[in-house]
Amino acid sequence: MGRLSQIKKTVVMDFDDLCDGNEDLGTLRRLKDRDPNFKVTLFAIPTRCSDALLTKYSMEREWIQLGIHGWRHARYECLSWTSEETEEKLALAREVYPDFAHVFKAPNWEICDEVYAGCKNTGIAVADHYRNIVIMPQDTPHYIYNLKLRDDKLTRLHGHIQPYANTGLSEAYDKWAKPPVGSEYKFISEVIIREKEVH
Repeated sequence: MGRLSQIKKTVVMDFDDLCDGNEDLGTLRRLKDRDPNFKVTLFAIPTRCSDALLTKYSMEREWIQLGIHGWRHARYECLSWTSEETEEKLALAREVYPDFAHVFKAPNWEICDEVYAGCKNTGIAVADHYRNIVIMPQDTPHYIYNLKLRDDKLTRLHGHIQPYANTGLSEAYDKWAKPPVGSEYKFISEVIIREKEVH
């Protein structure tokens, strides 16, 4: 067995697009029943989440963290915001749900320098795709997806609540249940990096 396969990795798992009509607490509970250590970050669309839905998930906050996923989840929405508009949207999101974690993910990974600035100004980290490293400011607090680092101490698992290209919560259940029982799980907010991981 190689040295890399012997390294115990922390599992960081998240799913996009939580909103009314697109949630699956049953499958999440199945993963939790499988491994009591299970923790997950869900990215929620603020304008599409009812109080009832958010209350339902807030009851599980010990093991389910909610992050901010855009505002309306409209295509290109985060490419047009100024830093001030970003700060306003983040403040409005926290009015919708005060317990949102300090983590933001742009829909479709479409983000610009103004949104990075607005997030930093409000103390919100960015969950981002590795392809955006070239445009991300050096000092942006972040978590990077699909990053291939030698000796990475994280197992990074990302999917969607709804069925989507075999990344859906229920459609790819076996993938999400792959980490060995007893693994250490962390929320995205617990593994934020303050400087770029690759240059």
